[in-house]
Amino acid sequence: MVKHSGIVEYIEGNYLQVKITQTTSCSSCSIKNNCSSAESKEHLIDVYDKEAASYQVGEEVWIIGSTSMGRKAVWYGYLLPLLLFMAMLMGLTYWLGKDHEIAVALYSLGCVAVYYLLLYIFGRTKMKSIFSFSISKVN
Repeated sequence: MVKHSGIVEYIEGNYLQVKITQTTSCSSCSIKNNCSSAESKEHLIDVYDKEAASYQVGEEVWIIGSTSMGRKAVWYGYLLPLLLFMAMLMGLTYWLGKDHEIAVALYSLGCVAVYYLLLYIFGRTKMKSIFSFSISKVN
């Protein structure tokens, strides 16, 4: 399990929106103000919880996710499109021959673009169930 602290930003029904600050490892360094490599980013995380009414806006909470979500994200976001790209590249090179390298590359990239588009259109609801976070109070 991975825990990350955050602040509740918005509550409506069973839906909470929690702001987390993602920092680099050097952000806790004492000389981070004099270093250009220290950076932090804020993200809003959507959480669905039956107990949402027990939280208040501005309250500090823990966002909890499983480590398997990270592996699934890498699979859907990077590895599956890479495998698709490589299969298209090799298959089209075999089918069309080496004389059409630019067309093969463009078709392969187009195939990956279609994958991401279909993932965006049809996968959003499925991804919300796969990548669901839980929430708990800090105290």
